Amino acid sequence: MTDTFLKNSALLDEIMSEVRSLNEDLQKDLLEYIRNIKEPRSYPRVDKPIEIDVLIGDNVIQSNAGNMSASGVLVKSSLKPDVGVPAKIVFALPGQSRPFKLNGVVARTDSGGIGIYFSEMTPYARKHLNDLLKRL
Repeated sequence: MTDTFLKNSALLDEIMSEVRSLNEDLQKDLLEYIRNIKEPRSYPRVDKPIEIDVLIGDNVIQSNAGNMSASGVLVKSSLKPDVGVPAKIVFALPGQSRPFKLNGVVARTDSGGIGIYFSEMTPYARKHLNDLLKRL
């Protein structure tokens, strides 16, 4: 074993010992913090039930958003489309008279649903959506 490995192993052991001493809620908070460090988001996610219609290929999905930000949405669905497949998204936010009609691309699929990145949005439209989501 190298000295670097031994140092890293000792550090990891110390970190794990401290994490194990935390209660479950604090462990969840710490995990969320670590995820944010690894992948800081440009736009915060909103976890409100928002009805959404998505067209991916020939499949129409009528569902609720698992969470949404101005950059994308997690759509609850058991469908597993390939990453990179185009999508059309339509949803209305509470208090808005006109629905959003957006183009997107499948960014990931997992047991939680389909992650879709909103593509082809102007900076103004993205900021407008972000401002509206913050108010929810």
